Amino acid sequence: MDQSAVLAIASFVRNRSELKARKGLFQDKPTDFFRYKRFVRCLKSDAYKKKSLKQPDLYPPLPEDEEKFAELARGIFVEFIKNQLVVPGQKLHSYECKEHGLKPSKDYPHLIMSTKATLDDNEYYLWHYNPKTLTDYLIVFGVIGVILAFVCYPLWPASMRRGTYYLSLAAFGFLGVFFGVAIIRLIVFLISMLFIREKGGFWLFPNLFEDCGFFDSFKPLYGFGDKETYTYIKKMKKQKKRQAKKEKLKKLKEKAN
Repeated sequence: MDQSAVLAIASFVRNRSELKARKGLFQDKPTDFFRYKRFVRCLKSDAYKKKSLKQPDLYPPLPEDEEKFAELARGIFVEFIKNQLVVPGQKLHSYECKEHGLKPSKDYPHLIMSTKATLDDNEYYLWHYNPKTLTDYLIVFGVIGVILAFVCYPLWPASMRRGTYYLSLAAFGFLGVFFGVAIIRLIVFLISMLFIREKGGFWLFPNLFEDCGFFDSFKPLYGFGDKETYTYIKKMKKQKKRQAKKEKLKKLKEKAN
């Protein structure tokens, strides 16, 4: 297969929702990974069929026969591997991370490279292909535009310079208020620990420094200990999901027996 066709198909598949790509850590770097069967599903999509009708030289039409389709899909994917666009990988569980000298992550699973690519439906593959998107180009042009604008600051009209001056004052004022609130909440927490240590202390804006949205950082207004924090709530949701999965598996085993 021509390399331009391989890259075209890879670019098409790369960010498709059917691929259900997830984030993982490969060599401590965020990397997208997916299952082989999701790649096959992308090729079966209506979007790919439209592409193949318009540009059959870049997107080869896929046969209706399942065996021939599977063979062609495997051939395309083998080209992905040969061109190092993807590599076979393995998703590690927490206990497996320790065996490979890796520290388990709360947010992303750790990934390692596999020595074989069997193209099984549930086999994982890691993306090594990261084409530039329109957003990337817009960010570059935006940064260049901002730099040029500041370089040309002396040439700005007086009204624009006055406006930026007031904006900078507002920004510094916001930062001052933010750090002021942070200091006050820490003082209140330390004092509260003298009286309500068993509750974990009293926090104003318990989510202020949590990894959440701007407005969510100020919800709720107060809380005791870490039970109101975004991290704790997220952790409890994960535990409930795991517990539900365990119970489901237990019921399936009981039915099988």
